[in-house]
Amino acid sequence: MALIFLDAQKAFDNVNWRFMLLKLTQMGFGKKFIQAIETIYHNQSAKVMINGELTESIDINKGSRQGCPLSPLLFVLTLEVLNRIVREEKGMKGMKIRKEEYKLQA
Repeated sequence: MALIFLDAQKAFDNVNWRFMLLKLTQMGFGKKFIQAIETIYHNQSAKVMINGELTESIDINKGSRQGCPLSPLLFVLTLEVLNRIVREEKGMKGMKIRKEEYKLQA
């Protein structure tokens, strides 16, 4: 028997935008929704203040936006890809407790 635990620490910081947009499209989200998400995540950059001085712009190409109300939803939808793989994998069996088999708890 094997158990898998997913440690989602820093997970919001590591969401790959291209992967996220591709999977949202494959899940059937509408074109307008996808375009809105693309607009939010397009050409992201930041500057860091060190000793009162701003650095040059740093391109940001992954991660969910901090404070954005959509970030938790987008993260969960991206994680749903893993959930679907586990559910659909015939060779992966769940843990049987009494008469119920638990393949995935999320």
